[in-house]
Amino acid sequence: MDHLLQIEKGNPSEIEIQNEEMDRFSHLPEFIVHRILSSVQVPRVDLVRMSVLSKTWFHLTASFPVLEFNFLYFQSQRQSFFKYVEYTTSRFCRHNVTAHTFKLITTIEEPTELDIVNRCVELVLNKGVQELMIIVINPADRLRLPDTLLSVSMLKSLIIEGCELPSSLMADVVRFKSLIQLELGNVPIDDEEIKYLATSCPLLQEFHIHSCFGFKRFCIYGHQNLEKVVISGENQAERIDIEAPNLSTLSVGDVYQRRAPLLNLASCKKLTTVTYFGNPLPNSYGFTGFLSNFPFIENLILATKYKCNHLMWSSHSLRTLVLQSDCDLEEIEFNAPNLVLFIYTCDYIILWPSIMNEWWPRLRDSMHLKGCMQCYPGDIDTNWFQKLRRVLDKKNGFKVLNLYINAKYSQVFTELENLKAIELPPYELEHVELQLDVREEQSAHIAFVDAVLWCCRPRSLTLRSFSRPNACEKQSDVVKFTYKKLLEQEDECHTQIQIVCPSSSEAQKHFKSPSMALPRGGKTASFIKEEVLQEEAG
Repeated sequence: MDHLLQIEKGNPSEIEIQNEEMDRFSHLPEFIVHRILSSVQVPRVDLVRMSVLSKTWFHLTASFPVLEFNFLYFQSQRQSFFKYVEYTTSRFCRHNVTAHTFKLITTIEEPTELDIVNRCVELVLNKGVQELMIIVINPADRLRLPDTLLSVSMLKSLIIEGCELPSSLMADVVRFKSLIQLELGNVPIDDEEIKYLATSCPLLQEFHIHSCFGFKRFCIYGHQNLEKVVISGENQAERIDIEAPNLSTLSVGDVYQRRAPLLNLASCKKLTTVTYFGNPLPNSYGFTGFLSNFPFIENLILATKYKCNHLMWSSHSLRTLVLQSDCDLEEIEFNAPNLVLFIYTCDYIILWPSIMNEWWPRLRDSMHLKGCMQCYPGDIDTNWFQKLRRVLDKKNGFKVLNLYINAKYSQVFTELENLKAIELPPYELEHVELQLDVREEQSAHIAFVDAVLWCCRPRSLTLRSFSRPNACEKQSDVVKFTYKKLLEQEDECHTQIQIVCPSSSEAQKHFKSPSMALPRGGKTASFIKEEVLQEEAG
C-alpha cells in the first residue's frame, strides 16, 4: 500500500524509470486500457499493483469504473483489506466519475469496519452506480444501507445479502427507474415492502428473494415487465400472488419443506417454466389443482423429500417434466401428448434448487426431438423393471429411454426367472442409453442389461461407462453379452449389429465384431441394428 501512495504523490518508482522508454501503455486511449483491465482475471488489488508498469497506468486505474472487493483474496488480513477498500474507493471518487460496478463481499466484526463500509458505499452512491452488490457474510452487526440508495436512478442491478434496507424505504420516493435485476438475501423485509419495491421498479425483469424473513405474502400486482421470480431458501411464504402478464419463470423452494404456499397466478398467461421444491401439495389441493395455476406451462420441476401418493395430471402444453419424489413409478399417470422429456429421480440432491439455474440450459440443449424418459431410480430389483415395463405400456409415447444406476443402489440380479415369467413382449423403442458404474461387478452389469432388454426392444443402444482407464478391458464380457441379446431380439438372417465406438483420437471407429471392450477414450459403445439387404439371385 505504501508504494501506491508514493506513486500518487508524484514520486516515480524505480520500475517506472527503468521502463520509461519502453512504455507502450501510456499511448493507449483510456477506454482501451479500461477494456484491458476488465479482461484481466485477477483480484482488483493486483490490478492496482500492476499499475507500476506504466507512468499513466496508475492514474487510469483510479478512473476504472469497476470496483470489486472480496475479503477472501486477503487471506484474513482484515486491517489491510478495509484500508484498501477505503483508499481505493476514495481515490476513485475524487475523479468525479460514475462507477459502473461496485461489488463488496466481506465479513464485518468490528464497529470500525462497519463505519468504513458505510462511508465507501455512501461515496459511491453519491456519484452514481449502475450495478451494486453488497454481500455481508454471517453478519453480527447488520449494515443499514443509506437512504441515498433510493435516489440512484441509473441503478440497473441491485444485489444485497446480509444487510438491511434503508430506513426511509416506505417514507421516501424510490427512484429505481432503471432497475432490471433485484436480488435480496438474508434481508428482513415485510409484505408491504416487497409490494412497494416492485411497484417502484417499473422496468424490473428479475426479482429474487433468498432466505429473507419477516414476510408471509409475496404480492406483486400490475407489473408489465417482470419476467422471472425466485423465492427460495428458508422462506415462510404462505401465499404468492403475482399479476404480471409477461412473467415466464417462477421458482419456489423451501429448505425446511413446510406447508406449501397458496398460489394465485391466473393472470400470468406467459408463465411457461416453474420450479417447485418443498412440502408435498395438500391432498385437498393436489397435483391437478397445482397445475391448474399454470394452464400454459411447458417446463416443470417438482421436487420433494417426502413420499407422494398417486400422481395424475393432464396438460397439453407440457413439454418437459422433472419429478423428484419417492412416489412409486406405477403411481405416476399423465396425459401430456406434447411431452418431450420426462425425468424421474428418487434422489433429491440431484435437484437441489441452487443448481437449477445451471441445469435448465443443459436440460433444454439435451432434449431429444422424440419423447425421452430419463430415470435415476432408488432401490432396483426385478419388481422395479416390471413396473417400468407397465409404465412404458401406458401409451406415453416415449421413444428414448435413459437409465442411470448409481452403484450404491444397484443390485446383482442373479435370478430373473420371476421377471421372465411375465409374458409381456418387450416395448418397442428407438434408442436406449445405459450408464454403467465400474464399481459394480460384471455380473451386475450383465444382469442389468438382461433386465433392460427384457423390458424393451430398442433399434439402438448405448453403454456408457465412467470407468477408470485400467478397468475398460474388464467390460468386454458386457459388450459381448449386449451384442448377443440384441441379436436374439431380431431375425439373425435379416439383421446385423454394428458397434460404433467414439474415440478421443479419431472421430469414429466401426466394428462388426463383438469381441471388444468399452473404449478407453469415450468409454462408450453404441449398438445399432441394421437390416441386411440381400441381393436377388441373378
